[in-house]
Amino acid sequence: MKHLVKFPLLALLLAFAHPASAVDVSTKLGFESKYVSYGTKFAEETWIPMLDVSQGDYYVGIWGYIPTHTQKSFEGEWDFFGGRTLHLNKIVSFDVGATVYHYPRADVDATTLEGFFWVNFDTTLSPKLKLYYDCVVHNWIGELMVSRSFKLNNKTSLVVEGHGGFRRPDWHEAWFYTTVKADVIYAVNDRTNFAIGVRGTNNTDHDAVGHGFEQWFGVSLGRTW
Repeated sequence: MKHLVKFPLLALLLAFAHPASAVDVSTKLGFESKYVSYGTKFAEETWIPMLDVSQGDYYVGIWGYIPTHTQKSFEGEWDFFGGRTLHLNKIVSFDVGATVYHYPRADVDATTLEGFFWVNFDTTLSPKLKLYYDCVVHNWIGELMVSRSFKLNNKTSLVVEGHGGFRRPDWHEAWFYTTVKADVIYAVNDRTNFAIGVRGTNNTDHDAVGHGFEQWFGVSLGRTW
């Protein structure tokens, strides 16, 4: 387990391998009335603090998921991730990296390691093909994501996202999900923004916790430094 915990520190060193590049830091505090990840609901009201640091094509971050009411199936989560963007040309790029998931109160698999690979297209709807594999719990996730931003006025925009994908754990047959999100984002100033929006998801898994149709809302306050 120790080598997994050290991963964010190694990623941080990689991120600052090019001292000539500017370092960008952003923070965000979000609240979701339900915590849903890749089509599966894990908890009700959840606070989500985020810290992202990037330098050039490298990035690292720490995200937390802290439910207001814990339950045996999910009592909280911390994600430590690092990655790099590789540009093929002006339209196509790739992201490669890994995430350490830590579940502080879990009795089994309290820390897991997941690799990710994305293919990004800088075209209409900004499509992204995403593939994940957790080598501890042996779980595959594949997803197609599209998004579109609409400017409402000088300070306000509407961002709509669509997600469709699958989960395939080794111990269970694959199931599929779709998720739609819509957020109104207001620029408080050049560095601070406030967002509020609605979400909906559905999946084909009828056995696991968090199956079926869910709808919820989310708010967040973000700042770049």
